[in-house]
Amino acid sequence: MLAAFTNIKATIPATTLKVNTMKTPGKQQADELATYKRASATLRKKIAAAAVPDGREILPVNGRIHLTLTGKPLNADQQKALFGESAFSPSVMRELADDGS
Repeated sequence: MLAAFTNIKATIPATTLKVNTMKTPGKQQADELATYKRASATLRKKIAAAAVPDGREILPVNGRIHLTLTGKPLNADQQKALFGESAFSPSVMRELADDGS
């Protein structure tokens, strides 16, 4: 979803958290982790607030993407211009359709 917002510039100060996940973090590690989490939450809010929605973006509604296709299929000339010459000739396609192999 954030990929559509290309006009956002954000910088995060480089920090290394040294947290041993095998034991309960000490006071200093807990403070560093809490500071990092607060900073990242603030940055996410800042990016979301400055984001300009893209009118072409399709957003989910109740966890499902609803899409209405209103376009027409491409004709043979448009397909050729868009995708190039087909690698299959009509005779090969007929053979495949006739004997199924």
